[in-house]
Amino acid sequence: MSKVKESSGILNTLMIVIGLIFIFKSILELLAWAGIYVPPVFEAIITDGSALSIFGSLGLISIALGFWCIVAGIGMFREAEWAMGQALVVLSIMVITGISPIISWIQNPASFDVEFWPNYITIIAFLVGLIGFIWLLFTRKRYA
Repeated sequence: MSKVKESSGILNTLMIVIGLIFIFKSILELLAWAGIYVPPVFEAIITDGSALSIFGSLGLISIALGFWCIVAGIGMFREAEWAMGQALVVLSIMVITGISPIISWIQNPASFDVEFWPNYITIIAFLVGLIGFIWLLFTRKRYA
């Protein structure tokens, strides 16, 4: 009887879902930047002229991060060794990109825009990244 590895389905699914959300958010930012479609939540970005800077940095990172989140999540369902390493990298980037805004919101709670839904993506991605990274460190032997 061979021992069957059991993947962490919740973390894998969360990585795939967050990856899809990152890509969706980036597509909306790109469309807003190009003036093709401006979702109401991005109107302030367009009117103050900062859409290009937002898409140029965070948008491009979100596309790459979203893609690699999906790939790592799918690979982890298959218990692939490379997927665990990739997931650690992706999860650590999610933590790093979320730490600055979260510290800003803690220092100045009034700066948190409750109606700007990408703020919630930042918080969720940070928490999943932090908890997922720690989880993978403790369960890394299953991927060896």
